[in-house]
Amino acid sequence: MIIRLVLSFFVLFSSATSAMKYGLHFDDHGNIIRPDQEFLARGLNDEKDGFRDVALKNFKLSAEYGNHLAMSLVGLYHMQDKNYVEALAWYNLVNTEELPNGAMLEELKTHLVSLMNSKQLKEAEKVKEKLIAKYGSYAALMRREAWKNDLRKGMSFTGSHIRGHIPNMHRVQLNSGMSVSGSEIKRQIDEFIYGYEFDYGSGHVNLKDVETIED
Repeated sequence: MIIRLVLSFFVLFSSATSAMKYGLHFDDHGNIIRPDQEFLARGLNDEKDGFRDVALKNFKLSAEYGNHLAMSLVGLYHMQDKNYVEALAWYNLVNTEELPNGAMLEELKTHLVSLMNSKQLKEAEKVKEKLIAKYGSYAALMRREAWKNDLRKGMSFTGSHIRGHIPNMHRVQLNSGMSVSGSEIKRQIDEFIYGYEFDYGSGHVNLKDVETIED
């Protein structure tokens, strides 16, 4: 059985789907567009269009899945607002080894600490502990699992009626002409949830986008 989906990048990156109901979408090469990548891309587009508050919300949604670049951008926004306590708390969540500009971020953190007094540093640590409950590694794993559970409830294929188990023999036909098997879909979903690594080289964002925001 072939499920025919009409997908396009315009639809994927301009949809108003909520975080909890973001379903299963693909690029033209048959790769799952991960929720964290989607919300990060939306945030970058919002930033370019001048919608800073909306961009911040999308970066936080991306951060819920464990996206370290999104976390660093939330910290950057707080730093731009001179809210140094919140900025340092967010920066301290980031695993800088996951970012190509990690060394620069470490330098930025050092500079930020130099601007703060001991009381602010202690407050930043308290804020970080609160953030971990929602954006820490375990919370991010739970968020990715919740996304998978939503797919099982029938949110997985826009326009289809598939619910629950995805049979290995099912194939999804993309508008690019290629198709994706049920077994490949499940492999990609499990890789996203349990083998998650922030893939900066995914093609959805690039260093120029980030540098624009930092400027």
